[in-house]
Amino acid sequence: MLLTEQYLTHRQYISRHNISLMQLHEFNHKLLNHLLPAQLSEASTYVSNVDDKPTLQVTIRERFKFTTELSMCMVFDQAVSDALVIRIYHDAQLAELIYSNEFEKQYRQMGGQVDIKNQASLRFSQNCFLNKWLIYLLQNGFCQSNWVKTE
Repeated sequence: MLLTEQYLTHRQYISRHNISLMQLHEFNHKLLNHLLPAQLSEASTYVSNVDDKPTLQVTIRERFKFTTELSMCMVFDQAVSDALVIRIYHDAQLAELIYSNEFEKQYRQMGGQVDIKNQASLRFSQNCFLNKWLIYLLQNGFCQSNWVKTE
C-alpha cells in the first residue's frame, strides 16, 4: 500500500472523527453499490473503461446467498495491479477488504500467526485505503452504468 500524503490525511480524518471499522465497512458497501454493476453473475469478469484512464476489472470469485467475494484490479497497458479481494456481506450491508496482495493471501492460507493488535490496525488501515480508493474511482467517472461482462 502506498502511503501518500493524501491517504494519510484521509486516515487522520477518519481517526479524528472516531469512525469505527464497522462504519468503514458500511460506507464501503454503499460506495460499492454505486460502483459495481447491479447484477453480478457467479464466476464472471466485468471491465469498466472511462476515457483515457486504465481499465478497472472486477472478477466474481464466489457468490452465495448472503456473501460475494470479488477481486478488483486496474489493467494498464503493460501491467496489472495487485488485486484487492473484497468480501461483501449482503444481509448486513457491509464490505470488507480481505487482502490486498498475494503475500497476505498465502500467509493467511498457511495459517500465519499474527499479533492481534497489529492485525486490528492492519484491517483498519486496509479498509481505510479501500474507502479512499472507492471514492477516487467514483470521482473519476467509474460507475454502475459503464460495465461490460467479458466472460
